[in-house]
Amino acid sequence: MPTRRHRFHRSPWAMLIALIASVPAFYDSMMPTPATWATWMYVVSGFVVLGWAWSARRAARRGDNSHTWGMRPSEERLDWFLGASLLLSAVLPQSNESEPALAWRLVISVLMLYRLLKISMPLLTETGLARLLVLGAAVLGLCGIGFYWLDPGIKSVNEGLWLAFSTAATVGYGDVVPSSTASRVFSVFVVLLGYGVLSLVTASIAAMFVGTQERKVEREILRDMHEQLKTVHEEIAELREELRAELRAARHTSQEDQRKRQ
Repeated sequence: MPTRRHRFHRSPWAMLIALIASVPAFYDSMMPTPATWATWMYVVSGFVVLGWAWSARRAARRGDNSHTWGMRPSEERLDWFLGASLLLSAVLPQSNESEPALAWRLVISVLMLYRLLKISMPLLTETGLARLLVLGAAVLGLCGIGFYWLDPGIKSVNEGLWLAFSTAATVGYGDVVPSSTASRVFSVFVVLLGYGVLSLVTASIAAMFVGTQERKVEREILRDMHEQLKTVHEEIAELREELRAELRAARHTSQEDQRKRQ
């Protein structure tokens, strides 16, 4: 039986939490007065990602392919690269002070988004409508708080939530728009992530209606089949009665013939 340490690479939650935890650090580096906790978020996330990659490498060497969150060699190399890149991001200058540092962190954030979606895809595809609704509400809520935190033009959380929804739904009313560099960069990822989650929710709702219609058609087909089977049973019963009557008539005729011969 695998130990708890060996189970590390079998669960996606450590990797998911590490990737998500580095997102606030990425945007905090673009703020006018970055906080020191952002550096530590990069360091902790980087070590967690490296630990994930190291644990998966050990499992591959043991020939342990039973875990459902196993990686391809390219994904394993990407995790090593992401872990080292997160540690490097901790020592780079702040994004609001260095354009090369901002460009580097943008590239890393895109790769992290890809890895995040790759790991969480089984969780999303196996989720029902209720959980998808909760997930969609959570994503929009976090995005709304993110806009409220990053954009000085957003005066309340309600405005942030409205901007998050209009951005994720790609409706673009124009009444509330991102006004800072950090919020504009954030809106790109809100579109990529929020639109994907909203698409899953709408697809699940559509599938529910389609499934309801299919079940209705199936019930009608079963009802027709039952009626046809009932008709067939009645016809078979009538044929049996006719055969019995003919047999009785033939037996009666045979008995009459025997009496006449006697």
